[in-house]
Amino acid sequence: SSHFCSYVQLVVCPASARRGPVSRRRMAHKCLKGRKKAKGVGIQHTLKRAKLNAQAKAKGKKRLLERQRKAGVEVPQAAPAPKPKPAPGPKMTKKEARALALSEEQHRDLYAAGERILLVGEGNFSFALALCKHLGTGADVYATCHDSEQKLNTKYGDAAAIRAEIEDQFGGTTLVSVDATRLHTVKEFRETFTKIVWNFPHAGSGETDVEKNIQEHQALLARFFKSAAKCLDPENPRSAIHVALKTGEPYKSWKIVQVVQGYCAGLELLTVVPFVPSAWPGYAHRRTIGFSERYSKDDSEELAKGAKIFVFRPSRASKRGSS
Repeated sequence: SSHFCSYVQLVVCPASARRGPVSRRRMAHKCLKGRKKAKGVGIQHTLKRAKLNAQAKAKGKKRLLERQRKAGVEVPQAAPAPKPKPAPGPKMTKKEARALALSEEQHRDLYAAGERILLVGEGNFSFALALCKHLGTGADVYATCHDSEQKLNTKYGDAAAIRAEIEDQFGGTTLVSVDATRLHTVKEFRETFTKIVWNFPHAGSGETDVEKNIQEHQALLARFFKSAAKCLDPENPRSAIHVALKTGEPYKSWKIVQVVQGYCAGLELLTVVPFVPSAWPGYAHRRTIGFSERYSKDDSEELAKGAKIFVFRPSRASKRGSS
């Protein structure tokens, strides 16, 4: 769960495989690994099945309502899903409580059922699970991390159980060994997603020189945006890329808006909203280094100083140019 993401995965190919971009794409695709499944339930099959299931569900519901009307049966209206209560914390004034509730709602409203959502750089996958609970389903949620399965389970002891809940109870998809800067090399990802989300990206290199560290993360963000932009659904007006960053330094010096303007002219900043951990019950912020009481707490207290979500969408100019 959104947690400092993993660093750029560098795939080293043997000499016989270095024959250009096609070979690299194949290798990147083969590196994708999720929980072991039976044949016929890969990414491509899952995407196709989700679309067919949605169509069949809509068609079946329409027929059922029509039969009930003809039979004179009163059709009950579905009750709205209850809003999650904010996590308990220090006593707040009524004004502060209203402001927090508004921020939580604003954060949750970034995601809606029926949108195909790709999460990259997950840590223990707790944000992905909280998102599935909010949507009521994980059918359109694809949560990924950069770590291999073995490394993931070593760093985050609860990751395996959380992934199992996402897939078995909510029908979501979780994948490991996914490089956030090479998403477009996966054929099934291209022009597929309504939302692509990277919460708290981090290179994880341990670079101590401040200037080099800033440059390193700017390069990481640039590669991510250039790749992710190719995976947005061009037909959906809600298509957007979300990146969450802590407030303050060194994150302010990464200058994420300027990076996007300089390296991905096809995107524009739509809005900036607060990242509110209490909007997602069960979410626990995790560092790239792994979980330890020395590094991070279960209650995401590292985010107490504040964090923001930068929302970028395809620019209107780029849409006019492609039409």
